[in-house]
Amino acid sequence: MPFQNFKRQGFFAVSITVLGLSAQPALSSPASDLLDKYNAWYLESGFEKASYAEAIESGNTTEIRDYNVAGVFSIKNEEGEPTATFYADVTIPKMVFTGSAVDGDVFSYDSLTVGKATFDIRVLEEDSAVKEIANAKNLKPVAQFSGSMTDYTISDFSEKWVDHPVLKEGISQEAFLQLLGMSLNTSYGSSAINEMSLTFNIADEFVSDTVLTGFKTGSIKDGVTEAISLERYASTGKSKISGEHISSNVATNTVTSYKNLKIDRLDARPLLAYFKLADAPSANYIGSYTTEDISLEMSIDGAKAHEPIGFLSMTAASTSAKDLSIKDGDGLKLLSIFENLDTKSDEDQEMQLLELFDALGSYNIGYSDIKDLEVKSWDPIRAKRMNEVAPSFEMKLASVSMTDFSLSGIGNITLEGFHGAVEGDDAVFDVGTFEIANVAWPSMREFVETAKTADQNPEAAMELVPTIGKFSIKNAEGIADDLDTPISLKELTIEMDGHIGPIPTSVSDVVSGLSFDAALLQEPMVLGVFERLGIERVTLNQDFKIAWDENTEDLTLEKFEFELENGLKLRADIQLGGIPRSLFEKPHEAEAVIALATFKGAQIEVMDSPLISELLAAQAEQAGVPAEMLASMMIDGSLQQAGPLAETEFALELANAAKKFAGKPTNIRVTLAPQSAVPLMQLGGLAALAPQQLPELLGATVTYTE
Repeated sequence: MPFQNFKRQGFFAVSITVLGLSAQPALSSPASDLLDKYNAWYLESGFEKASYAEAIESGNTTEIRDYNVAGVFSIKNEEGEPTATFYADVTIPKMVFTGSAVDGDVFSYDSLTVGKATFDIRVLEEDSAVKEIANAKNLKPVAQFSGSMTDYTISDFSEKWVDHPVLKEGISQEAFLQLLGMSLNTSYGSSAINEMSLTFNIADEFVSDTVLTGFKTGSIKDGVTEAISLERYASTGKSKISGEHISSNVATNTVTSYKNLKIDRLDARPLLAYFKLADAPSANYIGSYTTEDISLEMSIDGAKAHEPIGFLSMTAASTSAKDLSIKDGDGLKLLSIFENLDTKSDEDQEMQLLELFDALGSYNIGYSDIKDLEVKSWDPIRAKRMNEVAPSFEMKLASVSMTDFSLSGIGNITLEGFHGAVEGDDAVFDVGTFEIANVAWPSMREFVETAKTADQNPEAAMELVPTIGKFSIKNAEGIADDLDTPISLKELTIEMDGHIGPIPTSVSDVVSGLSFDAALLQEPMVLGVFERLGIERVTLNQDFKIAWDENTEDLTLEKFEFELENGLKLRADIQLGGIPRSLFEKPHEAEAVIALATFKGAQIEVMDSPLISELLAAQAEQAGVPAEMLASMMIDGSLQQAGPLAETEFALELANAAKKFAGKPTNIRVTLAPQSAVPLMQLGGLAALAPQQLPELLGATVTYTE
């Protein structure tokens, strides 16, 4: 019940109003008039102090001195008992306004300059009964968020004043929406902060210090900020985990920085439209952003020797994104769900969870990338000598990009120029390009609804399986210290399309240039044959495509080609008929479906295969007989085991062609071309009872070409 709690608590009100002083300085001149309006609102909302020492008017300039807003607030539980106390304080020694004016409810000024401002927000102990600022300052906080900023300026400011919601009892849903909608009432030409420093401390267990330098915005009007930039971000952090003994204490130190953050066209209207507060001309809330020179270092003091990381560094030249959008969904419904979470039964809460997924809407990132990413990691032992030894793990990536990322899928992920190394040079691997495309998965609502019945309904469980349109690796190579030469791959590409559920109806697979040292096979006879053929490295290629046609119900292996370079080459194609859609919809019933399928034709061809003749020659040497004799004996032996099939004209022609091919392996082709489709069940019966009828029924022929 977030909003119900906030009505009694008030902390969210503190956060918005205190931080809002620096983020949205709604002051104009007559500056004191508007400032007094804000002070009255702060006091009504529970602040103990909201005042300034004096306002000095000089021509078109107004100077406000010693401005301060401060207060102490308590968070209460359902019974109204305090559970935590918050102290907040914002101090601005001097503000200078020029060119102020007021026209009815619209206040404006040409410029605002703040030399320095500080803020301090503290969380005190649960049982702190303090109610006054002076006492709160002297208590050690459980958590503290404080900071300062220098040289804050705003130009061409304008705000239409409206009545603000009173926040003394916290932020109600109505007040939250009112505050959100008020963002459309303010506009200005530009703003800038020379430097902002922030410190966050949680009980001295986590401490971070952050400095932001050179923050600027372009014009803001009707909820649209045309440009935002930040010259530099730098942050240090330290977290501690204390054990029973000092030896088990662990401290993690991080240093993070980046430069030249640029955001183009930040539009609040899609968010306002989500809460039914405004119309949005498009779903994009960020046009684009970029940042450069990104760096992260993390050291772990006290890490055990067996743990993977003692020191980690990560750098990147840049990262960017564009076309970030939000659409659909219902923000009002989402707030209502949060407000009533604790008042529903388990069954109602399950329904609310589904409604929550609907209310969230959809989010999309049109494009994002990272350039020149480098990660290095030293284990705790190596970290002690990291300037002398190679990293335990190292990774470099020229670029990684992603398109059309959403809550239900990814258009494309591409990695280029990948290099990885483990334990120095113990294992090294490189990938030219890695790509995954057209990935889709169920929505969160679909996942929850389907998961409830998956145990009893296998078809429903299939709906939870993600689908992938493409998987590809190109120009990959890897080597380890126990390999004499690298394993390489020119290309592996698998493409899938026409999915019915998670099962594709069209699949193609290309393997090109899979190459490795022949010695890895560790089979003496094979190694001897490869040596006779002059094959020191095994190189394999494959091209495969299978597709199902819903109109004809044909499942066709359109192409299967396999090649062992300088050793073996074969190809095949097969066509089956009578394959219904239900095979893909109910794969667990595949056996019954395939039993009703038909055979329409096939062709198998082996060509340019010296590996076969060399294998025969090697076996013949071991047997002490001529290779031609061994081949004839093996083929005749196989023919004798064929039973009634051996007496058919096709079997005799096949045996004769095989003997010729064994002596000179140029080209042998077997074709099966029945005059009409043959049921697979009939083929199975004939194979068992009358195999001699199969060649004629299937239109079987064999050819050998020198």
